[in-house]
Amino acid sequence: MGSRILVFGPWNGWLGCLGPSLHGRKSNLILDIILPCRRAARQKRSSSGRSPMLETWRSTLEVAGCGRLEDEGMSSWLSVSVSPLVWDRVASSLTSLRTGQNNTVNSLPQFCPPFAECQMARLGYHACAIDGTNIGMGPFEPIICQAGNYCPPGGKTTFSCPAGHYCQPGAATPTPCAAGSLCPEGSSYERYFIPLGVLIALDIFIIIGIIILRFRSRLSSSAQVHHSSLSKKPESTVVGLARAVTRRKYKRISEEGESSDDMDHEMRAVGSHPPPGRGDVWAGFQEALTMPVRSYRNPEGIMSPQGEDLEKSLPPQIRAFIDSMRKATDASDIGLSFGYSQLAFQPKGTSRPILQDITGSIRSGTLTAVMGGSGAGKSTFVNVLMGKIEYTHGKVEVNGVPGKLARYKKLIGYVPQDDIVLPDLTVRENIMHSARIRLPRTWTSQEIENHVTAVIDCLELSHVRDSLVGSVGKPVISGGQRKRVSIGMELAAAPMAIFLDEPTSGLDATSASSIMRTLKAIARLGISVIAIIHQPRMEIFEMLDDLILLANGQQLYEGPESGVQPFFEKFGYIFPKHANYGDVVTDIITGNGRAYKTSGDISKDALIANWVACRKEIQSPVVPTMEVSRPGSPESGSSTAGDDDNERRNTRVSVVRPVSPFTVNLATAKSKLRQSSASVLAVGNFNASKAPLGRLLKKRGASRLKQFTLCLSRAFLQQYRNLSVFWFEVGLAALAGFLLGLAENAKNGVLFMGLYHRPYEILSTASDFKSAPEMALLTAIAIGLVSAAPGVRVFSEEMLLHRREAEAGHSRLAYFMAKSVSVLPRMTMACMHFTVPLWLLSTPIMGWGLGFAANLWYFYCIFGLASVISMVVKREDAPLFATMIALIVGILSGAAPPLSSVRNWKMEWLWRMSPGVWLAEIYFGQLVSPLGYLYDIESAAFMTGFRLDGLWQNMGILVGIGTIYRILAFVGLVWGTKMRI
Repeated sequence: MGSRILVFGPWNGWLGCLGPSLHGRKSNLILDIILPCRRAARQKRSSSGRSPMLETWRSTLEVAGCGRLEDEGMSSWLSVSVSPLVWDRVASSLTSLRTGQNNTVNSLPQFCPPFAECQMARLGYHACAIDGTNIGMGPFEPIICQAGNYCPPGGKTTFSCPAGHYCQPGAATPTPCAAGSLCPEGSSYERYFIPLGVLIALDIFIIIGIIILRFRSRLSSSAQVHHSSLSKKPESTVVGLARAVTRRKYKRISEEGESSDDMDHEMRAVGSHPPPGRGDVWAGFQEALTMPVRSYRNPEGIMSPQGEDLEKSLPPQIRAFIDSMRKATDASDIGLSFGYSQLAFQPKGTSRPILQDITGSIRSGTLTAVMGGSGAGKSTFVNVLMGKIEYTHGKVEVNGVPGKLARYKKLIGYVPQDDIVLPDLTVRENIMHSARIRLPRTWTSQEIENHVTAVIDCLELSHVRDSLVGSVGKPVISGGQRKRVSIGMELAAAPMAIFLDEPTSGLDATSASSIMRTLKAIARLGISVIAIIHQPRMEIFEMLDDLILLANGQQLYEGPESGVQPFFEKFGYIFPKHANYGDVVTDIITGNGRAYKTSGDISKDALIANWVACRKEIQSPVVPTMEVSRPGSPESGSSTAGDDDNERRNTRVSVVRPVSPFTVNLATAKSKLRQSSASVLAVGNFNASKAPLGRLLKKRGASRLKQFTLCLSRAFLQQYRNLSVFWFEVGLAALAGFLLGLAENAKNGVLFMGLYHRPYEILSTASDFKSAPEMALLTAIAIGLVSAAPGVRVFSEEMLLHRREAEAGHSRLAYFMAKSVSVLPRMTMACMHFTVPLWLLSTPIMGWGLGFAANLWYFYCIFGLASVISMVVKREDAPLFATMIALIVGILSGAAPPLSSVRNWKMEWLWRMSPGVWLAEIYFGQLVSPLGYLYDIESAAFMTGFRLDGLWQNMGILVGIGTIYRILAFVGLVWGTKMRI
């Protein structure tokens, strides 16, 4: 049986036919016809459209018995059937054609070069054409089937591509267009309009939904205002309307130039319960300061009728808060006490301890201030008590029980110096989220709602409860109100102790005093309050119950505020009359007390030595133990029921109180301390009245699944409040896709041109192996520039808030998963806005669905990479850093330098770590493989270094890389504090 070979005529050459040899006899070359180059080039076609010379050539071949002339999917591609015995001779002749050997009877001639215009066209990646029609350089040169047409098998006819189909160059059959695509007759590509319609519909739906939600929100707000107005007295309504308009309550200034009330007027609620002696002004938690310091409970903790009357006299908001606290703690005593002995902390790798030899206690229901100069160890001491860092030496007890302090973090609240709250949420939403996450999981939604309402009312935030908090740069509420919101987020969790880092920092004097009075009242209700204070004004200093003074990581004094002056006067310091004792104490403990002591050593070391000497003079044991004094007991010193010191429970830890040997005023100071620090709700022995802390800890906090849903809901709400950012992101993505599509539009979807299959490679135009990888490169760079900065914002803007929440017991995994899931819709919309204009303009032969999927997973990778960067780079530097890294990752896609060159460098593993390579391989395979009927795509794959198959494997690798990035980001979320650069 004869073998079929394809024989072509050079541009202006001649072609011979080799006669077959029978039964192995030597064959002779029969020269059937010789067509000189120039004559062939000048030969004109007949009116039938077929060259007379071609007809002569066809008949000559048939007469000679060499075979018959056929067309194979391309007009004028000549096919000759020959015997296998002459295959070698034919191959040798074709080789001589390619190698340019001279004309002889036994060899083929050199081809004649094309004219200049055609040569320029071929070098420019175009077929030689006249008036848009492909032509050959001679009558025997095969011509590729015209784009927009198809040439069925046989190659004798050319048909225009029908409507609903498109035909790439050299197509033998038309390719059906996808449903909804625009493909008129004669199309060489398809335009996808269904995705465009879906995108427009989605945008319209989102806009309409936003309008409806905004309208409903305004209706709801108006209804609440109307209902609130109807429920108040006429005079209160007038005040409420005035505040609604001005957001402030202005009062007449007295003749002395001071307001008739020294409270922060911004912080008062409207129409709330008026306290005794204050007219119609609601003072929130500060109402507790007006109550007598008594506890009407018997030794068994049962409330007496007098105690019930006392609670009934409290405003309903405070009573609601107290009831919630009791329910959360399963007891009446709602505070924690701390005892510590020989406490020390020395970081690893350092030779000097930060804390050393700290001994003392913090009683339940007291307002304790930690004071000291810079580097005194205040923050470290507070962090040790909160369980944030583990002490290296000593002993610490909580309610008389030793153990790890970290286990109590769900019962402890921490208010940082900076007001770390979400600016995109309202006052109520910030506090409500904290309550839902941290309150006992057995509470119903209504109980949580009631507790949050009580907290907001008691913090005097009712009139701004539905106002956005705002940021420091763009404030919506005042600084004092922001501080109260930060405190409210902790009170919403029903803590038994609250630590505050410089709560008065950044506030004016009036707001600072108001905040400290609120904290004093909270302590009066039984919650332990420990605050780091810097240079308090006189009024604030006198509010304090206990003082802990530190210098160089050691104690200078610990005891009641009223005893600090006698203590320092014992060592020669003189407190000036009418001076701010807070400033005097600050000067002394920072080593600047020469103004108060004319002679002697005033150094910090001398002060530390004085305290150590005082401790040695005390006969009581150093290690703290729980001691309880009840009315009528011998320890109380009296059995008189009317004595305040004996009618209330006095739970205390016996510690060093070194003032007693030095002044007879200590007894008075201690009595004043007990009166000022007594809890309105105090009962007997803590351990006797309170459920075990272990049981409380087990019930505290929502489940991880519940926390995930709450964090996800909050994240979606934040995005809704930042719609301008969302529209900016999708607009930037649409612009990037439009510009990139416009750049590729001139290629009409032809993004690859290779060598024709053998033996026709000599007719190939200039090969274009780079367009497909370059399109992937530009796509990767564009996606990186569009999504890197938004990806950073997912976590970087909330790192401080998350750290605060995690330290309070929030689930890191639930938060991370919720934030990662919340950006998927936004990421999908950005990808759609990018891919639709890109595919609409560039018209690649790669399906829109595959292109969208590949781009989406690359978005997924870049968002994950940006999340990793946000964990290890400072917030202000992260966006730029992420954009640069995304640009580098895009460049490592294997387009330039080509992946084949990288493989020769033995560096392919580095490029393969980049998601850009896998995106480029998907693009290359899908843009090149469909043209395998025309070009030698295997050689193109070898030259570029990409594979042609493995579509879904590459997709899976992109998903895997994006997931690995997120795992690394989660690791950074947990341990990223030390990793940040």
